[in-house]
Amino acid sequence: MGKSSRMLFKLILAVLLVVGVLSACSKNGEQSGVASSTDNGNKPVELSMFVDATWYPFQDWSGEIPEMITKATGVKPKITVATDDKQLALMVASGDLPDIIVSFNFKLMSDGNLSLPYNEIFPKYAPDVKFDPVKELVNTVSDGNYYAIRNDFSPESEWKANPYAHMMVPGLAMRKDVLEEIGNPSIKSLDDLDNVFATVKEKYPEMTPLILNPNWQRPYFDAQFGAYGGFVDENGKIVYYLRQDAVRKSMLYMNSLYRNGYITSENFAYKNETETEQMMAAGKGFAYTWTYSGAERLNADNKDNGISFVQLAEPLEPEASILSSGTGGLGMYVTKSNKNVEATVKFLKYLYSEEGWRTAEWGVEGKDWSWNTAGYPEFTYDINDLELLKKKGVYWWGVPTETGVGMALTSYKEGSETTRQGEKYSPIIKFNPAIGMINPDTDSPEQIIRTNIDNMVKTEVTKIYLAATEAEAQAAFDELIKKAEKIGMSKLEEWATAQYGPLKQKYDQLTK
Repeated sequence: MGKSSRMLFKLILAVLLVVGVLSACSKNGEQSGVASSTDNGNKPVELSMFVDATWYPFQDWSGEIPEMITKATGVKPKITVATDDKQLALMVASGDLPDIIVSFNFKLMSDGNLSLPYNEIFPKYAPDVKFDPVKELVNTVSDGNYYAIRNDFSPESEWKANPYAHMMVPGLAMRKDVLEEIGNPSIKSLDDLDNVFATVKEKYPEMTPLILNPNWQRPYFDAQFGAYGGFVDENGKIVYYLRQDAVRKSMLYMNSLYRNGYITSENFAYKNETETEQMMAAGKGFAYTWTYSGAERLNADNKDNGISFVQLAEPLEPEASILSSGTGGLGMYVTKSNKNVEATVKFLKYLYSEEGWRTAEWGVEGKDWSWNTAGYPEFTYDINDLELLKKKGVYWWGVPTETGVGMALTSYKEGSETTRQGEKYSPIIKFNPAIGMINPDTDSPEQIIRTNIDNMVKTEVTKIYLAATEAEAQAAFDELIKKAEKIGMSKLEEWATAQYGPLKQKYDQLTK
């Protein structure tokens, strides 16, 4: 064979080999419907992800930690963050859905017409993944499927096994310098707190004694009276939260704060917590309702302002109590429009794994954090520094799959303000997620009643808070209850009680 003939033969052979490889790749793709990170020349699979939370701090999949997750899973999400709270509903109505939806809207997304059940796709593509039975239960809907394992939930047993994990609770942050200037008075009761507010009002007339975070107006005071939200178990019967005398006491206490000049009427016009945070940063307020990490978050935001805050750590009343009836928050839903289910499950498998959510939320073990043998992480960076978190891409992409215990361990730091309050409040927390499983279907008569009651309360409750006398506040509360009854509160409670029995029985069977 001549030189030219041999060259022609090699060219033909090369072409045939390339065609064969391409053909094989094509067939493999048709059979599996999935591509790993090596199926297309190490280029990661791109999946569209919609985050249904306008406030979400991360707008794209970038930074050291997202790159590590992509390397581990072969998946690179393309992120879109909601611009308003109507966007998801419009997407659902149009049928134009992304591959993954991250949302708090459990009822909407737990629908076989929109989402793929975890109890089908995980056994098919990741049969080694086993979710906690209680987590499966609290996410299961009426069709017998669960479409997500929502974040920020751990069963009671997991909380008990992690003594350094302190559940997020409502809190009260106070100006440290002002407390010192007035002699660091002891605050062991609501009466003591009122006395401090009175002193601040007298000595600092330009400062409002208490500013209410619009999203956390009353929860801190509800906790002091032992008042719970949503549905409440009273001797096996479900009542709506307004029935509790503790709620009445909490609302009337709010009225006393107003009548004594410790809070202002303008506070109830604020809708965005950024406004109230800015007021605290400007020195316009002494105390601020938020969460148990409020002081540290305010300190992180105001480290250059020369002011600092401390938490009021101890419960203030003998009846202080908190009910944990939550069943989770954010869910990662795999839509029926998903173009690569196997790659998506691989991605979720990693994020739900201990290694995965810890990497996503905490960073690189040994570099960003290390595990204290006592049972909690120790960080080498400031976990409250949002700009640093954005640069690294750490924390917020771990949030959608974090457990309740995982989130709480993130906040643990010996001697910190958050931990001080967490240690004091953990003993007064009660658990009953069976209550949180009572969820009326969207547009059902029960859901309409509940929505109408809640909307009515939003408009009527300020009449209680801003009443000129205690008697007028009590009358306004009585009127609010009458309106709730007229809307159908008793019917809602009757329906909820019927739902509760079987749910509580299933929960007890798994936990007792």
